[in-house]
Amino acid sequence: MNSCFHRIVALSIFLVSVAAAQQSAPLSADPGIKDASRFDPKRPLTQELQTNVPDGFRMVAVGDCIISRPLSQYADRDPLFLKTVNMLKQADVTYGNLETSIVDLREFKGFPFTASDDFPLVAVPGVARDLASMGFDVMSRANNHSFDWGTEGMRETSSWVDKAGIVYAGVGESQGSARAAHYYESSKGRVAIVSMASSFRATTEALPEFAGAPGRPGVSALHVTKTVMVPADVMGELKSLAAKLYPNVPVAQKTSDPKKVETITLFGTKFELGTKRGLQHEMNGTEVGQILRAIRQGKQHSDFLVASIHSHETADTTAPDPKTDFEDQPADFLQPLARAAIDSGADAFFTTGIHHLGPIEIYKGRPIFYGLGNFFWSDIQEPMPADFYSIYHDSLENAFVHPERATDADFANALNADAFNGELPFESLIFESRFDHGSLAEVRLYPVDLGYGRKLTESGIPRVASSEKALKILKRLQAISAPYGTKIAIEPSAEWNYVGIIRP
Repeated sequence: MNSCFHRIVALSIFLVSVAAAQQSAPLSADPGIKDASRFDPKRPLTQELQTNVPDGFRMVAVGDCIISRPLSQYADRDPLFLKTVNMLKQADVTYGNLETSIVDLREFKGFPFTASDDFPLVAVPGVARDLASMGFDVMSRANNHSFDWGTEGMRETSSWVDKAGIVYAGVGESQGSARAAHYYESSKGRVAIVSMASSFRATTEALPEFAGAPGRPGVSALHVTKTVMVPADVMGELKSLAAKLYPNVPVAQKTSDPKKVETITLFGTKFELGTKRGLQHEMNGTEVGQILRAIRQGKQHSDFLVASIHSHETADTTAPDPKTDFEDQPADFLQPLARAAIDSGADAFFTTGIHHLGPIEIYKGRPIFYGLGNFFWSDIQEPMPADFYSIYHDSLENAFVHPERATDADFANALNADAFNGELPFESLIFESRFDHGSLAEVRLYPVDLGYGRKLTESGIPRVASSEKALKILKRLQAISAPYGTKIAIEPSAEWNYVGIIRP
């Protein structure tokens, strides 16, 4: 990882470029009032976008819940885990990202679908009830693991989660259902959740009916197009390579329009001539409009709304491999999207999927979390389908003398040591936001340790972090949040060793 200094410098440059992009292409869900006389003056549209929860309203958020079996029983013998569970239970609304399928494989009629770069996650039916017992009220489900077990798996997961009483959003039988806000009826107010994903498996996005073709169940997807910015010398090398590989195909596109620049598409990646290396992402405008409309309507029909995105995209420019998930810079489209979501009515915006903590920004009295990290990180995953072993045959051969003897646990250990090695995925936070007078009053950050290096049955479970670990987590978050103008105070705590505090 780069030093904190280099991260901060890079983030500062990144924020300047994002601000310029935002000015040139504002995002909005506001339909605009043409004739005010057509509306009841006692029921103005702006009133319906107001936050309407009592003072002291507490929202708790945690990140990816990759959980395969019930875990609440560990709280009976582990007081450090019990404290994290109590934190979830004591909130007025608790959010997490459900990143698995919940199916009963003894009776399941569907099939696993292995991705080329990941394996299908699965949890036993008792997990849904267990999550509810630990305090989860609303959960996002638009992510790259939503359809690991196909449409049947998505539907069965929905059934178990519904029975447990947890409200979810982000998947559905139609695009409209997947996009729409869903509601948790809290004693402190009606809470809405909107969930989307920019990182999802191919062909799992929900589709509407079109020209006689039926719609399709799926996730609420936001397509983003990535362009790699390269300087002139790199562009020259790419053009030379393309000419050798495809001598009869024009791959570089030049234009006389001074507003456009030279581009080349090679190996399925678009490169654009620029002054330096960088990544740019362009959001699908139609989909952004649909998502912002869902947020606006969700807030009009609720007292408080949370919006979340599952995004693996990064601002990193060094190498397109899984380890770019560990960069500290969010992709360039996330800040404009998050701010537009808040302008459309969201009271908080969550980013999940990068499996580590990201920066925090406060915008118009609302928190934006660019990486909630992991909360449950289960490396106990069984069974794994046959094609998974086929896809990673070379990894098996390289890791084991007798690969035919490797168990699911052996295999997962070898793969995770490459893609998710080190402590970072096991260092996380519980995010508590308190609201007064309809606006953010304070954010408290409670460090948790997921037990890196423990036996599989005990790792991936969040516990109160030690003093040393808590300081490490909070100081890192201080450094990467500072370019966003966010000041995080670190204070000692009798219950949590140290806590981080943001006072807007």
